[in-house]
Amino acid sequence: MSHDEPLIEVIKPGLATSVQDRGRQGYYHLGIPPSGALDQYALAAANLLVGNPEDAAVLECTLMGPELRFTRAAVIAVTGAAMTPKIDGQAQACNTALAVPAGARLSFDFVQAGARACLAIAGGIDVPEVLGSRSTYTLGAIGGFDGRRLQAGD
Repeated sequence: MSHDEPLIEVIKPGLATSVQDRGRQGYYHLGIPPSGALDQYALAAANLLVGNPEDAAVLECTLMGPELRFTRAAVIAVTGAAMTPKIDGQAQACNTALAVPAGARLSFDFVQAGARACLAIAGGIDVPEVLGSRSTYTLGAIGGFDGRRLQAGD
């Protein structure tokens, strides 16, 4: 498989899954808020567990996680809300690095506590930076993946 092919295919997007990082600072005077992960500790922890810089982009999953198919092997970590990740239906631990084999599906149980989980992937989420951040700002349709929450087929 070519590494030009996306690593992740979105099967189901979850309730409100978006790309977030630490956010963009210094643009409020233009009407652009920082955006960024709401749980900055979970963002940093997830990234550190997979060997990324603390501020690398992650998928922030709100209340209901997505279902994703991995086209090649990856290392992930889920932190923040208690939303048990499942690899091909098998429950996995949060707050630790997990190996996802090529072709595997990642899904999540319903949230047990908290509201937002951070899903970090070793190597980060490769979307363009907008004003110094990869964070999604949906009202302004900038950042993240096409300036919006994830959708099936992304």
